[in-house]
Amino acid sequence: MNDDNKKMYLFNVLKGKWRVLIIEDLFTGEKQFGEIHQDIKGISKKVLTDNLQYLIRSGIIEKRTYPVFPPKAIYKLSDRGMNIKPILDDIYRWGIENYTPFAEEVTDEFYNIFQ
Repeated sequence: MNDDNKKMYLFNVLKGKWRVLIIEDLFTGEKQFGEIHQDIKGISKKVLTDNLQYLIRSGIIEKRTYPVFPPKAIYKLSDRGMNIKPILDDIYRWGIENYTPFAEEVTDEFYNIFQ
């Protein structure tokens, strides 16, 4: 994998607000789908499912299923996922230290480019 692909991997893992919020939610421990859905206000079940599947394929989250009825699945961060914590802590710290309200010139359209 070349360096550009490695950069894209990072950007795709952290793409949009939902993946970061899912990762952040799982820093507190393993959870079932319904718990994650309840914790993350505003996320639809489909969007949560799609993002969980992506994070599983990326090696950030592990899913453990149990052969019971109704089906039970537990999601948790992998070791690779836990390694993201110091990176996100640095990003949050930078945001707090450098926060200024958006200027009026920054429109919703411009903001949506980065979602």
